[in-house]
Amino acid sequence: MSLSFLTQVGGLLKPFAWVLGMILNAIYKFSALIGIENIAFCIVVFTIVVKMLMLPLTIKQQRFAKVSAMMNPELRALNEKYRGVDRSDRAAMQRYTQEQQALYQKYGSSPFGGCLPLIITLFVFFALYRVIYAIPAYVTDVGDQYRNVAQSVFNIGKSDDNNISESDVTDALKEFCDEYKVSARNSKNSGTNYNITDMIDIFSVYNTDVWAKFRSAELFEEKVDDDGNVIESKWNKLAGSALFKDAMAAQSDSIDKILHVNSLGKYNILDAPGYHFPAILLPILAFVLQFITGRISTAQTKTKNKEGKEEAAMPGMGMMNTIFPVLSGVFCVFMPIGVGIYWVVNSGVTIVQQLAINKYLAKYDIEDIVAKNEAKAAERVEKMGFYAKDGGVSNIAKSSTKSIATIDTSRDSGKNNDRNKNSGKRSESGKVSQKKKDELAKQAAEKGSVGIAAIANIMKNDDEEQ
Repeated sequence: MSLSFLTQVGGLLKPFAWVLGMILNAIYKFSALIGIENIAFCIVVFTIVVKMLMLPLTIKQQRFAKVSAMMNPELRALNEKYRGVDRSDRAAMQRYTQEQQALYQKYGSSPFGGCLPLIITLFVFFALYRVIYAIPAYVTDVGDQYRNVAQSVFNIGKSDDNNISESDVTDALKEFCDEYKVSARNSKNSGTNYNITDMIDIFSVYNTDVWAKFRSAELFEEKVDDDGNVIESKWNKLAGSALFKDAMAAQSDSIDKILHVNSLGKYNILDAPGYHFPAILLPILAFVLQFITGRISTAQTKTKNKEGKEEAAMPGMGMMNTIFPVLSGVFCVFMPIGVGIYWVVNSGVTIVQQLAINKYLAKYDIEDIVAKNEAKAAERVEKMGFYAKDGGVSNIAKSSTKSIATIDTSRDSGKNNDRNKNSGKRSESGKVSQKKKDELAKQAAEKGSVGIAAIANIMKNDDEEQ
């Protein structure tokens, strides 16, 4: 039975959630064939499958981190070189941009090289949570059981031989949710009646205790107003009716299956572990595994600076790798067990992947990785219509970054301002600068890098126009 009518994830996450939902549904159907109808088991397999599908992105991220660790000392030196330069000095800023581009070209990288894998990973990460919270919307066999219960309750308000209307059913469910602090994923205003889809969204967040109270039609204590009048309870009216009790009896098998597929021992995957043993072991495990993941992640990006001391590519990550494990443990105490299972398995698989990828990358010298990146950069330049022979592009990149500490960035700001104000007039410093640009264009052309020569010529023409 198709569940396309159920509430699924929308917005930017929709395509990611739809693909992940299809994977989870396929895993559940396969596990059901071998006699395992359990969402907790499916979440474990599901997490492993998704992590393996994302392995190419993970490898790319770790390779980028290692290259960045090697490049960062030179990048910091370049930034330090231009630290005192006046930002309004256009020529100096152009030289800074050229040297920065040459540095990134040398390492076959870019300022945004690691952004795409990270962005995709984040989208998948958030979509995973939404899919786990909306299991009936994606796993069709489980959704059918919820639909059976919802249809029976919905029909009570449609029956002609009782005094319970559709709005009575809606109000009763809202009152029940308020009493037991159940928050539906898609709540409606009090004046709007629930349909079957809304009811499924509500039932999908019922844990074991809430289901027990719901199916047993447990009544609320009577409440009175200030005048001593009994306040009518919509839930008591619905739960006390014969039709509701008949509906719960008719759907007993469906409710039993819902509880079974959501079970994890004596717990439900929608239960929060709290501080009870053994459920508290899940948050503790989440903390430990996330801590190990952070340590491995930090260690793999370390490199030695000129003084021979180890330093991380992103020093600020040290604090994040301390705080995030603590947050992971705290969140898992109060979040549903199903989310905690995903978090633990995800961290465990991440550790295995990082160790395996580190071992794989250890076979390659970082210089080899840089050389491959340079070759790819040269290939891209060639595809754009340029031609670089004898490593022209990479050679220029190397020679540009080697001179980071020796190029003079000082500039006579007064002469620069005079040149901007008086078109056609050129100072002596401008003539020297122009000569250097001509030499750069000539050298780049001799090395076969039309792209670098073009940059120098653009600068030359720009100065001539001024």
